[in-house]
Amino acid sequence: MTDMPEVATEPTVVVTLPGGGSVGIHDRPALRLRYPADLLGIIGCALAMVVVCLLVVYAGHTTQGITDDVLGATKWMERLLTGPVTALRTVLVLFAPVAVSAALLLRRQTTVLLTTLSAALAGLVLNTITLSLLAWLAPAELFDGLALGRPPVITMPPYAASILALLVAAAGPSRRRSLTASWALLWITVGVDIVTSKATLGGMGLSLLLGCLVGLAARYIVGVPSERAYGGELLAGLRSVGFDPVSLDRASLIQFDQGGQSRNHRVQVPQFFLDHRLYALKTTSGELFDVVVLDGDRQVVGVLRRWWRQLRSRGIDPRSVTSLRQSAERAALLAYSVKAAGLRTPGVLAMAEANDSMLLIRQPVPPSTVLAELADQDITDQLVATIWREVSLAHRAGIVHRALTDQAFRVHQPPSGDGQLWILGWEAGDVASSDLARHIDQAQLLAMTALKIGPQRAVALAAEQLGEDDLRAVGSLLQAPAMPARAREQLRSQPDLLSQLRQGLIERFPQAEVEPQQLARVSPKTVVSVLLTAVALFIVLTSFNLTEVGEALRASRWYWALAAFGLGLVGVLGAALILIAFSPVKIGLVKAWVSQLAASYVAVSVPAGIGTTGLNIRFLSKQGVKGSLATATAALVQVSQIAITALALIVLTLATGSTQTASLRVGPVVLIVAAVLIGAVGLLFAIPGSRTWLLAKIWPTLRQTWPRLVELVSNPGRLALGLGGNVVMLLGYAAAFQAALLAFGRDLPLVTSTIAYLVGNSAGSAAPTPGGMGAIEAAEMAALGAAGVNAGVAASVVLVFRLATFWVRIPLGWIAYRALERRGEL
Repeated sequence: MTDMPEVATEPTVVVTLPGGGSVGIHDRPALRLRYPADLLGIIGCALAMVVVCLLVVYAGHTTQGITDDVLGATKWMERLLTGPVTALRTVLVLFAPVAVSAALLLRRQTTVLLTTLSAALAGLVLNTITLSLLAWLAPAELFDGLALGRPPVITMPPYAASILALLVAAAGPSRRRSLTASWALLWITVGVDIVTSKATLGGMGLSLLLGCLVGLAARYIVGVPSERAYGGELLAGLRSVGFDPVSLDRASLIQFDQGGQSRNHRVQVPQFFLDHRLYALKTTSGELFDVVVLDGDRQVVGVLRRWWRQLRSRGIDPRSVTSLRQSAERAALLAYSVKAAGLRTPGVLAMAEANDSMLLIRQPVPPSTVLAELADQDITDQLVATIWREVSLAHRAGIVHRALTDQAFRVHQPPSGDGQLWILGWEAGDVASSDLARHIDQAQLLAMTALKIGPQRAVALAAEQLGEDDLRAVGSLLQAPAMPARAREQLRSQPDLLSQLRQGLIERFPQAEVEPQQLARVSPKTVVSVLLTAVALFIVLTSFNLTEVGEALRASRWYWALAAFGLGLVGVLGAALILIAFSPVKIGLVKAWVSQLAASYVAVSVPAGIGTTGLNIRFLSKQGVKGSLATATAALVQVSQIAITALALIVLTLATGSTQTASLRVGPVVLIVAAVLIGAVGLLFAIPGSRTWLLAKIWPTLRQTWPRLVELVSNPGRLALGLGGNVVMLLGYAAAFQAALLAFGRDLPLVTSTIAYLVGNSAGSAAPTPGGMGAIEAAEMAALGAAGVNAGVAASVVLVFRLATFWVRIPLGWIAYRALERRGEL
């Protein structure tokens, strides 16, 4: 919601009460507003018009069939209603503008009247322009879908766009009754026009959407009269719940001193509800209160913000609310719950509804100093311990805050006695919260105290107040997505602070899991990954003949597909042997095999190799391996697999010479692509800046794996087991690939099929798509094509192979993952 610059009232007004007396109101009402819902509606109408055009083009037979069915069932109505339809349309065109104009004139809303008439005219003009452009520029499919008659003519009724623009621009809570008849008449006319074949479904839809877009645009550009409660409406709401005001001052217009107290009322500035209006209330009995006014026009923004955060991250935002009343009730519930738990926070004394606003009357906060303004020497260990105890008290009652920053805490020093800690901002929190939400609160509080007193002191004080289990859980949540907005801004000046906190936790608890937990559901990387996957799958699906694939599948031998599935599990056994060999602690074969099977479930959501590495780190950490050592071991497993794959390719190619690899025909396009890739790699190493960047990416992994590799060289048995596991894994998947070929009667030499598998799988795995989806399929199909396999058969082979070794294993991986979680192994 955007306040319009037009402000016609004086900052201070005196309102005379019906029973005598007066109240001074220090306020600045917004007379006209731009509603965010109108802007969203404009975007939605534009997108809907695009969708209608696409449906007309790509689902033309369906939409035409619906139109024909309607016309066939109501053919008799067309002949019967030809005259009445014309009269009905005339009545609508005359009645709606007159009725709306009269209603607005009676209410003296001349600005709204001019806006609605302008919208009606603009709808008519734009409908005519759109109709002309479509008749001139529309593709044949779109033209045919929108046209009627012989010769065909596009039908976009201009009255539909014009009248709908008028009604939308005039819409408002106080004018619903005067518009009801016009709305009903419009929909009746639209329905009859479609039934009597005066317009197509697509053409009528475009006209209605265009009219809605124009009406919403007119409302947003000019603004609409405010439905908020101001002046007498505010006073009426306060009096309805037993408060008799003497004065009501807008917080943003009051002069406050450095301590946050108003110079005239001594009312504390509320630190939260920053998106809403705040008032200082003084009653006839001399009592002082805070009044928070929640406006309905801002509810859309709040709901969208919460939806976006819930889509992006898990455990960050509370349960969603959809109405203004629900927002007010949630704030009151949290205030009552927090005070019942024994914490100091402003209590909600009453709620009232006034016009399109909800009023919350709260106790004022006594004169106090916000934690953000305290000097460093004033933030004592005792104060930090008190903060931890108060937050823990709320957690024991099932309440979380979700926005713990240095602005949420205020220290009140009474004339006698110790200081009192007040915690504000519970309105953003939640009750009956989960363990994840509670641990996020603790991570926020640990980061906040570290910003004020340093990481070492913050960890030491947190360790005195929290149990070991809580601190272990907090370590994985010390990341930017878990922090509130103010904390993220402060952390920009200390980018290494969260890393220092994680390191401090590791020093206290060497086996603590501090690898960042996945909180983000949607991130820029996720969007890019999904787009790349979609593009890769599109290329794969459009690169072969579906008829050929169908024929190949019908002629396939299913028992070889089962063999491919079993041989793929042998590859999993090889991965388990590698993990056993390189692990610094003893791991059973069955447990290791189950963990590698669980990686099939993880791999579906992250690029190839990354999910398995992350799961190995977590698995080793649960086996008692220190965080840095677990990371080094997992990196060594991955490096060994890459090295053995590259070595196998070289050995197989050199050992077989040209006899068995002659069938691998390499076309000029492949050679050009290979040359470009080699040139790009050479260029990366030739440019100093890119070479430094590339080494910075590679060197940490090499530095982590080198000590473990040196240790393994001194233990030939483990090294041999690791190399053997790599060979078993490679042979298992290569044999599964050969079985997929045999399922379609293609008996390529084993070496040739193995090289095709290694080349395709290695090239596809380099793509940043989840599980290599799309990229691996395309690369393996290209490799089989180079080996002389028909495109349709190659697609079928790759489909069966990926089903047997990737897709079918996902549910099995989920079962393995859940089993390890229940046993505390993940």
